[in-house]
Amino acid sequence: MHVLAERLPYVTLLLRVHGNTETERWALERRRAFDKVIARLVRDSVADGDVRADIDAATTARLLLGMVNSLVGWYRPTTRSGDVVDRLAAQVTTLAFDGLRT
Repeated sequence: MHVLAERLPYVTLLLRVHGNTETERWALERRRAFDKVIARLVRDSVADGDVRADIDAATTARLLLGMVNSLVGWYRPTTRSGDVVDRLAAQVTTLAFDGLRT
């Protein structure tokens, strides 16, 4: 979250690449590798009993990353305060692990 917030214009550009150039293909490969890391973490968490077992790890990874990456479409910091980003990260974590229900 902090990298995304601190480098918003660059992250926005990287999330819009389509693989038309060598640099874009490199960026896509990095994103795919990161997707795989997150999916593996989800699978490991399922195996450890920390995350529900009725979810697909790859889909969950993409949904979680989509939630975080969607910030580039609407997040416009008015301050460089890390507190704002920490609160956003806490909200993402709460939503991801506790859901919307009370």
